[in-house]
Formats: sequence, C-alpha cells, structure tokens
Amino acid sequence: MTVSFRSALFPVIVIAAFAVTLAACGESSEETGNPDTGGVTVVALDSTAPAPLQLAVQACAGLNNRVPGGSVYVEMNDYDQQWLDDLNLKPRKVVGAQDFLNACVTRFSACVRYSYHDQQALLPNILTVAAVLGAVPLDVGLNATCSNVAFDATAEFKDNNTPYLATQYVFEHYIKQTTGLAMLDPGYDQTNPNHADPPLTHDMSSALVDYVFSRQLFVVFLNSGCTASTPENTLLSEIVNSGQWPTPLGVYGYNDSWFVFGGDLYEAETLCLPSRNMGQIASTANNLSFFLSRRAPITDANELQGSAPEAVQYDPGKTYVAFVVGDGDNIQYMLSARHDWFTERLADCAQPDNSCAPLTWTISPHLPDIAPDVLQWYYKSAHQTGRDYFMLPPSGHLYAYPASLNEADQDRFVTETERDARILGVQGTVDWEWSTTWHQAEDDFLPKYATAGSSIRGVFPVNVPYLLPTFTWWPTDQFFEVLTGQDGGSVVLFRPREWRGVDGHDAQFFPTPQTMAEQLGSYPPGTVTWVYMTSDGGLTLQNSFMELVKLLPPNVQLVSGDAATKLALAASGRR
Repeated sequence: MTVSFRSALFPVIVIAAFAVTLAACGESSEETGNPDTGGVTVVALDSTAPAPLQLAVQACAGLNNRVPGGSVYVEMNDYDQQWLDDLNLKPRKVVGAQDFLNACVTRFSACVRYSYHDQQALLPNILTVAAVLGAVPLDVGLNATCSNVAFDATAEFKDNNTPYLATQYVFEHYIKQTTGLAMLDPGYDQTNPNHADPPLTHDMSSALVDYVFSRQLFVVFLNSGCTASTPENTLLSEIVNSGQWPTPLGVYGYNDSWFVFGGDLYEAETLCLPSRNMGQIASTANNLSFFLSRRAPITDANELQGSAPEAVQYDPGKTYVAFVVGDGDNIQYMLSARHDWFTERLADCAQPDNSCAPLTWTISPHLPDIAPDVLQWYYKSAHQTGRDYFMLPPSGHLYAYPASLNEADQDRFVTETERDARILGVQGTVDWEWSTTWHQAEDDFLPKYATAGSSIRGVFPVNVPYLLPTFTWWPTDQFFEVLTGQDGGSVVLFRPREWRGVDGHDAQFFPTPQTMAEQLGSYPPGTVTWVYMTSDGGLTLQNSFMELVKLLPPNVQLVSGDAATKLALAASGRR
C-alpha cells in the first residue's frame, strides 16, 4: 500500500515494507488500533510531561500512522479533543502515555538510544535517524527498555558532537531514505544577540514529530544555515540541492533562527540559500500523521462545497472592500486559533441581528494532502453561513518570497499555485515579497499568472516581515492594477492594506473600527480594494470585523476576495 501525494513536491511514501514488518512481528490490525477493526486509539499525553517522553510518544504515533486508516491520535490540549468532536471520531480506547510507549517499544523493537541532557542540540539529527530506521527514539533516562538498539547516538555522535558535524553525518548516511525536509528548533533562545550560537534555554517541542516519523523527513536546524559564507550554509545548500527532493522545496516546521528587529529573518526560507529555491510549510502541529493517513487526498474542487459565488454587479457609485483573515498558511493556526474564529463566526451568523457580511479566509494549500478532514470541516462550515469564502495564503503554494526564487522555480511555483487554486476552488492568492523586490514582482513575476488559462485572477500583496512602506510609486488614489500577460490574459494586483490591531496608535495598521469605517467611507466612489487582517497586534474577529460592519456607511459594500477581483476587472473594462 502507499500514501500518495498529488504534487511532485511531496514524494510518494512507500510503506509496504513497513506493513510487512508489522505482520512479521505478529502485529494484528486490532493491536495497532486500525479503525477498520474498531476505531482510533487516543493517547493521553500531558503537555507538561518530560520532553523525552513527549518525543518518544509522538514518534510512536507517527510509526503507527504509517499504515493508512489513522490509528493513533495524541491528545495534549483542548484543541485535540475539539477536533475529535468536530469530526465525530469515537476512540476505540484511551491509553496513558507510558502504557502506550511500553507497548510501542515492544511492537517496534528497534530503538535509537540517545542522551537528551547531553545531546539536545543534536535532536534534529537523532530524530532523522530514528525516523529512517523506523525506530523509537529513547533517552537513556526514560523508563523504557529496548531489545534492539539500531543506532546508539551516544556512541555514533561522540565525535560528531555539534549540529554541523551531526548533520553532515546524517546527510552522508541517510539522505537517500528521506522524503522531504523539516526544520525543528531543539530549544534555542532565539532572542539572544549571539545568533550564530544561542544557548539552549527550553525543551524541544514535540509538535510535528509524529509527521516526521510517518513521512521519514530529514530534520535539520543549523543556526547559521542561512548565513552566507559559513560552513553551515554550505552544508545546508548541499542538502537542499542534492537532487533528493524537487524544488522549490517546501520546508516543514518553522525556521525561527536569527530573530532580528522583531521578526524571524529567514522564516520564509527563500532568502536562506544562494539557490533561492525553498519556501516554508508552517506546520508545527500535532496529529498531522493521523490526519494524513485518515483518507485519500482531496484532488478535485467538487469534493469541497463552500459558499456559492456572489452575484455582484459593479456600481461606480459604491466602494467595494474584501476583508481577508490572514495566517491561514500556518497549519497550527488552522487547528487552533482560526478554528476559534470560525466557531465565533458560525455563532454570529446564526443570530438574527448579526455581522455576517462576506468574509474571506486564507487557508493552507497543503490541507488537501495533509489534513483533508480538517479542510472539509472548514468548507462545510463556510457552506453553513453562505457568506464565508477562501483564498490561498501567502504566497500561494508555499510561504515564500516567490519573486526572489530562481527563474525555473518561479515557473514551477506558479504551476503549483494554480493547481492549488483549482483544487480549493479559489481565484485569489496573497503574495508576500521582500521589501526590495516588489518592483520585480510587479514587472516580472506576477504577470506569470496573467494567462488565459490561469486559475489565479487576483493577487493580494502584503509586505513582510517588517511593516515597511511599499507600492509608494502608485498614485495615492490607485487601489489596483490589471497586469497583462504575453497571451493577453490578465490578473488583478491590489494595493496592500493591513489591519493588525485596534488600539488606534497607528491609523494605518492599528485603526479602531470606527476609524477604519471612516477611512473606507472616504475612498473615491468606484473603489475596489481589500484589507488583510492578522492577529499579531491584538486584533480578533470580535474586536475588528464584527464591530466594523455595524459602523460602515451605506456606500461601502463588503464582498469576498474573488468578487473583489471580478469587480476590479469590471471597473477596468476587463472580464
């Protein structure tokens, strides 16, 4: 059997050998918790449990979930329970973490031995070896026995005892047995001014570890991996460009190295290497191995039934605004904070006196592969309100600065983004670029979407990672531009506008709802524009959008992102 992925960026994982191994060990489907024989086994794991126990339990969950069907689900917080309820999943049984681990080391007899106390900085490398070997990572201090030590990191890494040396060793010995790349911070203090060698000040999070083991990912974390002319940068470049994985390469997890001026300098990955061929899949979340193995990926928009498209005719006397909820590229957000916001939205839209104006949500293009059940929940919820819509998050297929990608990977990025849009049934994408490349994006990259057959009709730009002015070369009363491609196709590029908080200290990024309403009402008649909402400045759905809709003047009409694109084309005389 195989678990297949629709995109060439996500290699097929062949797990038949793993299933054979289970059978050889005398493991029945009932013992693995296969839903076909009785449902899901839920593992109760305390979020305050020692890090080595958390890592071992999550690794075991990933090993179990290599078998299609979704057999093991780890419950660490209220959101984990909420998704069981939302998806109507009834556990076959609930087991404690230690009991689950004891059974796991019996079932998967191989283990990787290591010392968390002495080798914390090497955990990315240790997890890679364990995932490749299908072995349980066991700290020497854990209350668990292992009859078959497949790899003893305390011995093998004795001389390879730095992240650079250990990564080089794993690259040379195990790269060919991996299916993708992940960056997981073992616990560094990234606010420390010594960016190249910050101290370890907290435990490694166990989020995404189950997915690492189910997918056999190559895990790395080199603090100077993105710093030009360093040995770490050279090594990371060799890994990424080894030909093991297609590019542009989606990097799972999160790169929080080099926190500078209030932002993670390399979080989008694109500027990390001279090859400019990476982007991020923000995915430090639990239970992705479970959701991945639950069912086949969604490959057809007909499987997703959200809100019906709006029938809006352009009126030059009105102002049209699309409000877009940001950060949907972050799968952890989609499993937590954005779930809360959507639940609030459902409750609000169910009230007779409500603020259920059209609202657009960015949503990860990787959910069709990784968590199709979660994606279905969002679309079904949107269908319930009839007023909620979706678009691709920054910057389409990956969180990247696509205008900074090399030329060949730009073309592949566009192809993947258009495919994502077709599957999700959307026509818009948010685009994030580095502050110095917006001219290049406008002139060279974004017109690649302006083709007659493109799924993308609207591009909604946001400047990151810092709030620097952009599109200053546009007239102040210009809110969009229609870009024309070589074959005469067109795509609408909107002017950036962000709403991050509501305390009023900055009328551009932090206006109160009253100020925002007044600003929108003062726009010239016929304006078509948008506003990107993020929660990093204290903004919530309740204190922003839900308050705003009660204050808007009658000349302002809220629409979805796709409707805004159609209206902008109509305003410009295009279709």
